[in-house]
Amino acid sequence: MTMYTVMPPEQLWSGMWQEGEATREVKVNGLLMQVRPVSETEAVIIRLLDCPLEAYLDASNTPGSRVPLSGN
Repeated sequence: MTMYTVMPPEQLWSGMWQEGEATREVKVNGLLMQVRPVSETEAVIIRLLDCPLEAYLDASNTPGSRVPLSGN
């Protein structure tokens, strides 16, 4: 791969080899989603993994929304 840029390589590749945040796959209301826990009882949705298409239209399922982890 060739990259033509004026950015210094340190800035271009910074963070490339850092570990990502800890995520979990949970089933909430029958929808399998990838979440990032923010507390012991709550998580933030990263993406939906397995759900019906109409679930994407529900505003409560958008990435960044908070969902409870209790009862999973």
